Amino acid sequence: MGLALGGRKETFMGLAGMGDLVLTCTDDKSRNRRFGLALAAGAAPREALAKIGQVVEGYIGAQAVHRVAQRHKVPMPIVEQLDKVLHEGADPRAAVAALMRRPISSELG
Repeated sequence: MGLALGGRKETFMGLAGMGDLVLTCTDDKSRNRRFGLALAAGAAPREALAKIGQVVEGYIGAQAVHRVAQRHKVPMPIVEQLDKVLHEGADPRAAVAALMRRPISSELG
């Protein structure tokens, strides 16, 4: 989506993109990581948010990114399924199954 909106690939591959992604996924102080771990342990999104007790950017961001992707007709199946789980009450296992049923294709279209 970033490329579709005029971003540069180099930005996403540098510290501002991949660096931030690696840190948020591996640092135990990351609110997004703690939120994900709580979800993986079986907590509902609202329960996980309450447990964190702070703003979890990924929770808010998933819905915003999904809306922008729809508006710009950029397919983002992982974001779509994540939004369904976080904001529509979809079962996480069903979301993973839906992703796994997709045909293999290039992420670059």
